[in-house]
Amino acid sequence: MHFTRFWSIVEQHHDIQNPSSPDKLDHVIDLLHLQPHQRVLDIGCGCGWLINRIASRTGAHTTGIEINPWFCRVAHQHAHDLDVAHLTTIIESDAHAVTFAPQTFDAVLCVGATFARGGLAQTLAFARTVAKPGAPIVIGDIFRYHETPPDIAHNLRDIPTLAELVDIIRGDDEPYELMVSTHEEWDRYETKKWQAARAWLATHTDDPEHASFAAQVTTMRHDYLHIERNTIGWTLVMAFATAHLPHTSSTLTT
Repeated sequence: MHFTRFWSIVEQHHDIQNPSSPDKLDHVIDLLHLQPHQRVLDIGCGCGWLINRIASRTGAHTTGIEINPWFCRVAHQHAHDLDVAHLTTIIESDAHAVTFAPQTFDAVLCVGATFARGGLAQTLAFARTVAKPGAPIVIGDIFRYHETPPDIAHNLRDIPTLAELVDIIRGDDEPYELMVSTHEEWDRYETKKWQAARAWLATHTDDPEHASFAAQVTTMRHDYLHIERNTIGWTLVMAFATAHLPHTSSTLTT
């Protein structure tokens, strides 16, 4: 099953598509100190909960990049439901294909989607290019609990520890805010996926991808319970864009 269809099924009941909470994300919005005329970019915005929340609470203009067409449709609908469609732009695209002029945005977010730009380092490079100097950059990403991961987590060895992750995001002397998710938040996020998958499997028995989807869900649940839950965590980190841009150029193509 294609990854966009898989995630549209397992996250169909998620408002927030990461192991966080409305309170934590509202705290992030408070820290952004946004004004109505300012612009915000969310890389991998999913169903648009965060950008629509930002637009609703601050009046700022928000842009979300999302590759999954189902998520884009939901994000558009939510924007209309909240009466912020005039403040939100959803770009349905691979994030690698979207470029902006340097120093375009007053805040840049990538909450649980650094893979969309090829990883943490690449996402930070892009964010620091399109963010205005001193603008907040918010990253939500995984980290490894142990300095030396157990053998069962060999495939997770390239994931940084929390300290390493924060140092990478901070850069040289950038201040930051740190909010680590609890096991309860992780469990709530994961089990909602299991519930959605179970309901889909029960009602789509004739779907040609029924068996492959069931196998993917089994693997996902096994990996979370036997490997990931006690090996990796998830955190929100806020840094601030440096005044020095990378030696790259971007042009507005949206």
